[in-house]
Amino acid sequence: MNKKAIAILGAIFVLIVGTLGFLIYLKYAGSSKKSPAPTAQTSATGSPASLTPAATTTPVVPSAPASAINQLTSDQVVSPALFFNGSGITYFDNQGNLYQATLQNTGGQLALTGKKQLDIPQKPNITKIFWPQNSNDFIAQTTDAAGKTSWSYFNSSSGAYSDFPSQVAAFDWMPSGKQIAYVFINNGKAALETGDPSFKTWQKIGDLYQNDNIISVSPDGSQLLFYESLPPTSSQNPINSVSIDGKVWKGLVKNGYNFGALWSPDGQKLLFGKKDPVSLQYQLWYYNLASGEVKNLGLFTTPDKSVWGSDSNTVYAAVPLSPAAGVGSLTSDSFFKLNTSTLDKQQYSASASPVDGEDLFLSSDGQDLFFKNAQDGGLYYLDLSQ
Repeated sequence: MNKKAIAILGAIFVLIVGTLGFLIYLKYAGSSKKSPAPTAQTSATGSPASLTPAATTTPVVPSAPASAINQLTSDQVVSPALFFNGSGITYFDNQGNLYQATLQNTGGQLALTGKKQLDIPQKPNITKIFWPQNSNDFIAQTTDAAGKTSWSYFNSSSGAYSDFPSQVAAFDWMPSGKQIAYVFINNGKAALETGDPSFKTWQKIGDLYQNDNIISVSPDGSQLLFYESLPPTSSQNPINSVSIDGKVWKGLVKNGYNFGALWSPDGQKLLFGKKDPVSLQYQLWYYNLASGEVKNLGLFTTPDKSVWGSDSNTVYAAVPLSPAAGVGSLTSDSFFKLNTSTLDKQQYSASASPVDGEDLFLSSDGQDLFFKNAQDGGLYYLDLSQ
């Protein structure tokens, strides 16, 4: 065999051996390489999510927000009010019975629990209760079949009612809860006085020109407001003030037909209603006692359908959508939050059924707005966080 043939055979042998060696390497290299372990995905809660492929789902379309208005009781409530410690609510029913119940919050939903009737004399025809700031006493307003209004003082110590003299035309509690300010008519002349609600002691503040004034005492008891309750002969119905010692008399809101006044908690501001002479609708207005600033808040409602926030700047109001505010009929209301400095407004979602908000008051933490629904007489609340 010549040298050329031997070289060719050697090359072929090397090629075969090299190919076999490469194939053996690939086999063992592939079997020794580990497969990567599956990585567990983490859910939003921090727990490992299922390794099973997610099923195909239909996208969820957000529904319209539910109303934040909820009913607490179907009782026919009269003048509901918050406990002094903020833990419960007290109210009368139409038969003159007094009830108390505890407020319970479960998952953001309020409920009245432990309802109990207090053992006091039953007084029929109660239409309104005047609660003091710091006392267990109260004054009950009753209205007879002929529409005549009268008042009685309930002394919590004696557990008995005593009737007001017929000469008392208007009144309001002093901050102590032990005395009242009132208008006393004697021989056709009206005087402002202060005294205990049993009228055993009294002190005169001064005389009034009209006999039909409504009065409202400031939160610190240093002054009071007065304005006519009956339509005056002119289109003007000013809101005036007097110091509790009778030394300083002022005209505050002098122009327009004004009715209703609600003090801010700090005693520096007022809400009042001003009636439009053409439409006869009332709008909510604002007065600053320190600066004299007067402005329209842009809400067609009245002070008796409003409440101040604890900051003396925020106002919550039930605003009639129909009929107009101030016409004396049941209304269907929407609720608003308003900043009296900037006039920024927030409207809350409407209730599924009509509500007519009366006797508004806030929870102690300011997160819930309570009110009587005049449409059915029940006690409701509005969750202000929604």
